[in-house]
Amino acid sequence: LFGFANVSNAVTKKIGISLAAGVFDTSAKEKEGTETSVSKDAEGLFAIPSLFLELSPNDRIFIGVDYVPMALESETSEHKQSDKTSSATASTVTNKAQVDFNDLTTIYARIALGDMFYIKAGVMSVEAETNESLGTGSTYEDKTLNGDMYAIGFENELANGAFIRGELNHMNFGGETFKSTNNSDNTIVVEDIDGYGARISIGRTF
Repeated sequence: LFGFANVSNAVTKKIGISLAAGVFDTSAKEKEGTETSVSKDAEGLFAIPSLFLELSPNDRIFIGVDYVPMALESETSEHKQSDKTSSATASTVTNKAQVDFNDLTTIYARIALGDMFYIKAGVMSVEAETNESLGTGSTYEDKTLNGDMYAIGFENELANGAFIRGELNHMNFGGETFKSTNNSDNTIVVEDIDGYGARISIGRTF
């Protein structure tokens, strides 16, 4: 029991909160059957809070988890399109699409470089919930997107075990294909989602 207590006390624990801001960019192609794909680029700003916990046996290498407790909402894309079938007159339909990104979670390793600077790398996952109103009547499935992140930053120790951090990072989620739940001919192919951001954190060491 004494040995277990000594090992537990030797593990450094850090908890804190972060605020990250930056920009994501991607492109997507929508296609129905053998039609020519319609492609569109998208870019959006983000500002999200998160909670993190880190453990380290030696005060140099930390294993951590970071969780965003709120949804990251994309802007709503809207466009009108002429729809002509068998009749001579074309009708105009309005297409709207929006995506909510939920439960963004990062598992990472952070390595201290000296007393202040560090590098960081990890894997990420997020639930992509599609919200659309399309003239075709299609609705699309939700998907889990997986990616990775890399960062460089600094940490400054304050009084009573508190600390503050600043960080620059790059995030990437791999491409994914979304199929219509009521028309298998309709697909949306999302290319890689790249993100660039900065993060500031405050926390406490135990």
